[in-house]
Parts: sequence; C-alpha cells; structure tokens
Amino acid sequence: MKKVTAAAAVCLTVSLVFAGCRGADKEQTALEGKTLSEIIDLIYEQKDPGIGTATMEVDLGDAGALKYNTGLDSAEGIEEAAVSEAMISAQAYSLVLVRVEDSADTETVAREMQEGIDPAKWICVQADDREVSGYGDVALLIMVSSELSESVTAEEITDAFRTVCGGELAFEL
Repeated sequence: MKKVTAAAAVCLTVSLVFAGCRGADKEQTALEGKTLSEIIDLIYEQKDPGIGTATMEVDLGDAGALKYNTGLDSAEGIEEAAVSEAMISAQAYSLVLVRVEDSADTETVAREMQEGIDPAKWICVQADDREVSGYGDVALLIMVSSELSESVTAEEITDAFRTVCGGELAFEL
C-alpha cells in the first residue's frame, strides 16, 4: 500500500511540474522563431493601421538610429530591433519592437524606451497617444498622433499585439 501511495505522489508531483513548465513556456513560444518584422506583420493582420507604413530593422551599431527609433541610449542586452513608421513624414506613427537577450530584462528595457523616446521626432507633428507593453523577450512601443484616431490608436495596436501573443501580455506600462 505504501508503494502505491508513494507512486501516486510521484506521479502527481511530476504532473504538476510539467503543467507549471507548460505555463512558463507559453510566454516563450507565442513569439518564438519569429523575426520582429514577422511579428509586426502579424500585428497588422490583426489591426491594419490604415496608413502607408514601412518596416525596417534598426542598426544596433548606429547609436543615433537606435535612440531615434527606440529611445534607447545603448544596445547592451538588445538582440534586435525593428520599427514600422508612416511613409508620409507628416503622420506621427511609430511601432517599435525590441527583442532583449534576457526576458527578465524586457520590462526594464521597455521603461527605458518609454522614457527615452521623443514623441516629437518628426518635423511638424507629434505623437500624443503612446503605449508600451511586453511579452516574453519582446517589448513594444507604439506612438501615434490622435489626429489619426479614425484610422489607428495606440490601444488598438497594443490589443493586436496582445492577440498575436495569445491573448495576454506580461506587462503594460
């Protein structure tokens, strides 16, 4: 009888461990294997911004481009970054994704992005609608002018990112 009870306890423990691992891996697998440009495409499948956009990788070795596009002063701990911006420079719209090397740092990097980005980086226009969020090792910064609210809002892009991530985000700032 003791062997049966011990075996049942071991089976229960193993089941709980595997269930816990599956939950932790969920956050890693939703975006795993996808480039940042592919994630942006998935976001746009959920919510078309209704304006012409162009997506490009950010050169992490170019400090000026890094700061302008992400708000970050340093690429330390950053694996890659991509930005999708309005093709017409008179429209304040920027969707930025940054992949960090260690997912434990995602929220810290997102806060640095939020604090460092210039919402008036365009000539004659400014973004006044901004949201920052993250999931796994990816941080999202979306900023858009409220003048574009009939086409797109920061909340709509964040909601699209949430959908791409399986319905949940790790944090929203």
